[in-house]
Amino acid sequence: MGRTHAVVIGGSFSGLAAGRVLSEFFDRVSVLDRDKFPDGVEDRAGVPQARHVHGLLVRGLIEYEKLFPGFERLAADKGATFHDHTLDFVVLRPQGWQPRYRSDLKFLSASRELIESCVRELSRQIPNVELRERTAVTGMHVHSNGARCVGVLIPSGARGHTETIEADLIVDASGSVSRAPIWLEQAGIPPPRETVVDPLAGYASRWFQGPARWPGDWWWWAGAYIRRRPDDLVEANFQLKEHNRWHLTLSGFNREYPPTREPDFMASLTRLRSPLIAEMARLMEPTSPVYANRAIRNRWRHYEGWKQRCAGFIAIGDAYVTYNPVYAQGMTAAVLSAQMLRSCLNRYDPSDPAFPRAYHLAEASIQHDPWMLSAGVDLRFPFTKGEKPLAVRLFNLYLDGIGLAAREDPSVRRKLVEVAQLIRPLSDFFQAGIAARVGVAALNAGLRQFNAMLRGQGVVPVPTMPPAVPHTSARPNATAA
Repeated sequence: MGRTHAVVIGGSFSGLAAGRVLSEFFDRVSVLDRDKFPDGVEDRAGVPQARHVHGLLVRGLIEYEKLFPGFERLAADKGATFHDHTLDFVVLRPQGWQPRYRSDLKFLSASRELIESCVRELSRQIPNVELRERTAVTGMHVHSNGARCVGVLIPSGARGHTETIEADLIVDASGSVSRAPIWLEQAGIPPPRETVVDPLAGYASRWFQGPARWPGDWWWWAGAYIRRRPDDLVEANFQLKEHNRWHLTLSGFNREYPPTREPDFMASLTRLRSPLIAEMARLMEPTSPVYANRAIRNRWRHYEGWKQRCAGFIAIGDAYVTYNPVYAQGMTAAVLSAQMLRSCLNRYDPSDPAFPRAYHLAEASIQHDPWMLSAGVDLRFPFTKGEKPLAVRLFNLYLDGIGLAAREDPSVRRKLVEVAQLIRPLSDFFQAGIAARVGVAALNAGLRQFNAMLRGQGVVPVPTMPPAVPHTSARPNATAA
């Protein structure tokens, strides 16, 4: 153990994962959160976005199991199921219905509350990690010369009074609502610049109890997506969670927010690109009101380019880079950032003034691919607020070609899933063999569209319901392989 005490601000995924890593390098780790932690699988008041559909990417499942051995088994014991996303989901992409195929990649199906409860339960088993609830951090204690952060401020006793929790390292894991830039400014330290990409998005969600039996010709069992096209403003994500509960989130863009009144919410399902999700919901019983969330955006606080020096302080996860949650990057990016923290602490003493910059540079490399798959994709729409560099515009055109090629070419299809699930780097999209297949697919699609126009058909229509295929997948028991 090289140092005495580390303090983590925030007890969600980033904070718990960081606490796990820090326990290997510090005698004592305190994870502070303003909420009371629930005893079981429940919402937390300080996490309003938890009421919308969440997904743990395949890479996330792998990394949480590495960081918290027993995570997968515990999730299964709590009711999570595991499925093959490309075999057991029905997906309507901009280019049409996704072909059904076996990927041999294991996806965890569970609510955000269940996943967080597993990480929290395993964190509580670490002897030198303290989860301290109902502890709101109100500031940071920075030496007057701004050279080092030495603690955090918390309320104490009478109104306006505070006390300092001293620490050798402060880790901001407080998420998108991080107040660290304000606290730094109060200490006379200019905060890092920010990049914001805002698709003017809002979400509305509702829980349902699933039916005991599907219609015989419905081959999917784990979920359904209806993805938006460039001219669409609403998409839908309907996923099976634990105990045959289903979670439906409607995402609206360019301020075309989904309705929040229950009758209007249900009626809006019939106006999606396909009636599929409306038909699914018709077989289910709603079990919650409609929850809404607005002002969701991508934000990068550029600590990696920060000209200031404040030793003893780093930001991690959503406190560093926040993603539009519709792309399901957050939980996985959090654990990858924690793994990078371990790598940096193996190379630097945390008291080294060079450590914060080294860590932030390393984390920026981790965040690049999720950022391009979230903020970069959001920038394809003309209404999105944010700079649209030529490289991003070209990337989105190429991504359209990837989607076309994936419909017909199994190798491109596999690569698309692996990159989207953060198993493989984004650079794999640009391998010579993949690029050639993308070019052929784009050419063939253009020829098909041209021939359709010559025949007076205009845009080739996409069937509103998925193609019938043999029902070869049965719903498995809630056990981990």
